[in-house]
Amino acid sequence: MAILSLPPFLLLTVAVLTLLHSTASYPSGAPSSTCSTLSPKHSSVPAQQSSSPYAVTPGKPSIAPGSKLRLMMTSTTGTPFKGFMLQARKPEGSDSAIGQFTALPNLTKTFTCPGGYQNSQNTVTHADPSKRDNLEFEWEAPDYYEGSVIFVATVVQDFSTFWQDVNSAPITVTKRAVDNSSQSTGISTTRRPVVTTPRATTTPPSVPETPPRRASVMIDLIYDGCGSKKTCFGFPGGCIDTKSCTAMVSCLVQGDRYEFEMKARNSAYVAVGLSLDMSMGEDSVVECVQDGTSGNSVNAYMSWNSGKDNKRLTVQDGISLKNSSFVDGTIYCKFMRDPITNVENTEFNLAKDKYHLLVAAGSSVREGNVGYHDKGRAAAETRQSLADVSIVSVSSNLLLRLHGAFMIGAWIGAAGIGILLARYFKQTWVGNQLCGKDQWFAWHRMFMLLTWGLTIAAFVLIFLELKDWSAEDNPHAILGCATTVLAFVQPIGAAFRPHPDSRRRPIFNWLHWLVGNVAHILGIVTIFFATKLTKAELPDWMDWILVGYVAFHVAVHLILSISSIVSERNNGKRVNSFPMKEMTSSRSPLHSPERKQDSPHSCFRKFMLGVYILVILLLVAALIIITVFAPIEDSWVKFQNMIAPNNTQGQ
Repeated sequence: MAILSLPPFLLLTVAVLTLLHSTASYPSGAPSSTCSTLSPKHSSVPAQQSSSPYAVTPGKPSIAPGSKLRLMMTSTTGTPFKGFMLQARKPEGSDSAIGQFTALPNLTKTFTCPGGYQNSQNTVTHADPSKRDNLEFEWEAPDYYEGSVIFVATVVQDFSTFWQDVNSAPITVTKRAVDNSSQSTGISTTRRPVVTTPRATTTPPSVPETPPRRASVMIDLIYDGCGSKKTCFGFPGGCIDTKSCTAMVSCLVQGDRYEFEMKARNSAYVAVGLSLDMSMGEDSVVECVQDGTSGNSVNAYMSWNSGKDNKRLTVQDGISLKNSSFVDGTIYCKFMRDPITNVENTEFNLAKDKYHLLVAAGSSVREGNVGYHDKGRAAAETRQSLADVSIVSVSSNLLLRLHGAFMIGAWIGAAGIGILLARYFKQTWVGNQLCGKDQWFAWHRMFMLLTWGLTIAAFVLIFLELKDWSAEDNPHAILGCATTVLAFVQPIGAAFRPHPDSRRRPIFNWLHWLVGNVAHILGIVTIFFATKLTKAELPDWMDWILVGYVAFHVAVHLILSISSIVSERNNGKRVNSFPMKEMTSSRSPLHSPERKQDSPHSCFRKFMLGVYILVILLLVAALIIITVFAPIEDSWVKFQNMIAPNNTQGQ
């Protein structure tokens, strides 16, 4: 109560001095005089002796000399920090910095401290006192150093609260370091690290101890709270559960605050849209873009989807960027969005209205705009309020998957078998008929009608799915249309084939053979191009399965062609193997007595046909599984987790 009796001007003086004292730290970063101690020099304020709520985690346990490492400084409790200082050192008590920092998040800077093999940019600190809860860096090991390295940090929560000796787990710089690409090669902007606190004393820790984890196993904090505290959405479907999204967005609603986080791998931009439907058009979009003109900085912009075009807004109101980074191709940003914005005379009220979430990512940006979403795009299955916390499901792409499966079944399966039958089996199963037709012709017709039906169905399905022409720079669409046209006219032409004795019959035979083979070749080439489509989400190694199919198909044709030549010689005549040919090379009618028995080596031809059909069925089954369950790698991980959840969790 004595304080209240002081004169007002004295109270004001005390308040001003206190305020000056609280801001007399180093808002633009630690001074270089702190190189050895990493002390913030906040007068006589001592460092905290409790366990640090902040941690530093390297992305890999070992790297080679001269190579780069991603590194994360993060809050393990969600409490933000205002300042920090970070170095790499030898673990044997050395206070000299080694290596250098080569990529930094926004609002940070480097300076040079003495010592080390590379003494440029070997220390990093904050550039202003903004609050942050995670930062990601890139550090480069010295070219000619081998040994252990630890990352040592001082983290400042406020003027009177900071922790020194916030050390990482040690890493090894060695020429024998193995780059295991199947594991994480670094940490995204939102990862939970291993906590190591050498200065912990008998004071009870303020942060619960967590079980130690292998350095290569990282947990991405952007997924924390998905479905329980915040709404999350990403692609491919189901990636939120497996924490393996190519691109994702989360939205945390706290009162009238709408906090968005986005990230994408191997991308120059990531964007989220609010839409009244699942299609692009009349949507409010926020994109986070890597700014190539200023290093690895990331900026956030509002834009508008008008039809298939996206244009950046002239007035950038309604959002504020809070945190961002771009490291090793992974882009991340956190921004706040006003609950009510007016975009192109359209009001977007996040508190009242429901929207489909759209998320997209791409590897290219243009001046004042983003490029095509070649890394992927997904739309939420249902409209919902952002305050309704959930893991949003990706809209079904069943029609797209069926399109791919039908085309594979048509052109790799049915068409190849049908062509083989017409070309090499006219003098096989002689005298045996099916539905009043020669066996080869009955089966040939069945397989080609199956090809026709699957192709037409697939053609209709893809237009029902896309409702427009594909915007991708890929010839798949135009080649697919050409294939469909040829497939459509082929059976119509066959229905009007001339009589075998007609002079026009040879012309028909050649045209029928040409159209059928061109359609088959185009169909296979079109499937090759499909593996490059973003929406297809097919693995690159699927190309090798297709190459294997082509090699096998050509090999069987060569073997059967040689068999036909040998058979003709043994039979004393030449057998014409063009499809639909109903006259032998000697121009004797098909009802000639010479056709009452199979030509030589029919058993071998039947054996080769059986082998061909078996291999083709296996290939078609494998390709359809890859297509329907794409991306197959993620589906395989889900399958493993389903059959052995304990084993995968323990890895």
